[in-house]
Amino acid sequence: MQCILREKLLIHSRKLTEISNIYQTDSSRFVDAYIKWIDEAENDLSVLRSPICILLQSEKSSLNSVLDGFLPNYIQADKSIRKIQKVVAAQSLERISKEIYVRIENIDNLFDQFNEKLCHSIAVLVSKEPEVFQRLQLNQKGVAIILEKLSMLPETIPMYNYLCAKLSSTDINYILMDILQKIVSNKFPPHKTSHTQY
Repeated sequence: MQCILREKLLIHSRKLTEISNIYQTDSSRFVDAYIKWIDEAENDLSVLRSPICILLQSEKSSLNSVLDGFLPNYIQADKSIRKIQKVVAAQSLERISKEIYVRIENIDNLFDQFNEKLCHSIAVLVSKEPEVFQRLQLNQKGVAIILEKLSMLPETIPMYNYLCAKLSSTDINYILMDILQKIVSNKFPPHKTSHTQY
C-alpha cells in the first residue's frame, strides 16, 4: 500500500514545512511544535509499519537526551539547553525532511515503472476492445472493468498477473485511476468505434 504511505508522507511533509516556518516566526514554540509533529507522524505512519518510524523515534530520543543534559559534540557548551535543543531540532527536521523526500521519490519511481507497464497493457486492450473506452466512467467501477478486461485478455494476462504479484490492489487502483484520468482528459485518447457505456 505504497500509495497510502505516499499520501501520508506528503501530508506530514506539508505540516513539517509549517513547523519550519515557526522557527522563523516564533522560535520559542519551535521545539515543542516539532516534538508534537514527531509524535503525530509516528502514530500515523506506524499503522503502515513504515521503517521511517524508526528514524522518528531516534530523532525524538536525541531531542529528549538534550533535555537530560546530553551535549552533542558539535554544540558549544556555553549555549543554553533551550538553544541547544533548538539547534538539534532544526538539524533533525532537515534530516527527516530529506528522508521523507527520498521515500516519496522512491515510491514515485516505482509507480512510474508500473505506470508504463499498465499503459502498455491498456494500449493492447484498446487495440483489441476499443469500445471499452468509448464512455468510460472515471470511478472504481470503471477501474474494476478495466482490470477485469486485462485479466481476461490473453495478451495482457501475463502483465496483469505480474502487477498483482508485485503491487497491492490499492496501489494498482491508484496507478490505474491516474492513467484513466489521462484517457478521459484526452491526453491518451482511445479509439472511438462504439457507444457502449460502462
